[in-house]
Amino acid sequence: MGPPGVMYVRTKVVSPAASDVDSGNSLRAAIAGITGGGPWRVKLEPGTYDLEATPLRLKPGISLEGSGPEVTFVRSHVGESNGGTLVGVAGSFVSALTVQNTGGGGNAFALYSEADSFAFHDLVATASSDTFDAVAIYLKGARGTFERVRASASSRGYANAFRCRDCNLRLHDSEAEAKGGTQGVGIYTAGGSVVLRDVNATAQGATENWGIYTDGDMTLADVEALGRGGTSATGFFVGEGNGTVRHSTLMATGATTSNEGLSSSTDYNTHGVFRTVSVHGSTIEGASVSVHRARYVNIRIAGSQLKGSVTQESDASASSGAYTCFNDYGPSFAPVTCP
Repeated sequence: MGPPGVMYVRTKVVSPAASDVDSGNSLRAAIAGITGGGPWRVKLEPGTYDLEATPLRLKPGISLEGSGPEVTFVRSHVGESNGGTLVGVAGSFVSALTVQNTGGGGNAFALYSEADSFAFHDLVATASSDTFDAVAIYLKGARGTFERVRASASSRGYANAFRCRDCNLRLHDSEAEAKGGTQGVGIYTAGGSVVLRDVNATAQGATENWGIYTDGDMTLADVEALGRGGTSATGFFVGEGNGTVRHSTLMATGATTSNEGLSSSTDYNTHGVFRTVSVHGSTIEGASVSVHRARYVNIRIAGSQLKGSVTQESDASASSGAYTCFNDYGPSFAPVTCP
């Protein structure tokens, strides 16, 4: 029922109850009470809705809308085997709230979905774990455009803010940050094709830190990718697939052993398959190496500032890929020559 004088037909308004857990139960009941299909809006008033150790699985056609991520919190301590705090399904939608997983038994996921038509925007997602992996947003097979998203993950193990497998999507005007643990990754993708525009991705405080790590095809436009601290740090890492970078900053700093702004590798099982990374009008900085080329990777860089040496694998040769550099320059604006 809505406010006096307002007649809602396909909207349910959920208000805070006596406790956060009671509020979570009210939210769960509102979703469960929607039957028969069709579009519904579930509107959350400002408050905290605690789902405890059981995820909330949305239904097709349901739009879950908060009152703003600064005042609306849906949280849980769900373990990985049960999915995330919120589980998106085909045709469902989430916006204007913060979804949290505070960690419990098993890996901690805040927002999880295996649906290709699940969507969200204006969302904050956080995940933390003392022992296990923490992933703020974990998508499989997602499609579409996602905007104004802030994801953060912290763990003593593996921390990943935004993770996507076999996705074909665009992420705009968003932030991703991973902190602490043995490995930290701001954004990770495997397979698919992903476009990042106006995105900041950071990993810091772990033993190994990657701002962005892709095993698929990825395009960066107006992106800042930063790896900081630990033993090794990388701004943008291309493991498999191809990469395109435009008007972006790729930076690695503060690591004790290796700092690489842009790096690549070739998996033994796919050696001999050529891939391409193209960079246009960007800044790439690494205290150890600005750009590193693996075998079977062609790297093309034009009109970019390279702060740090440009290297390639010792056994790389013309038959296993090459650098093509044009109008690139160093910190003092002197021309840079690639191997």
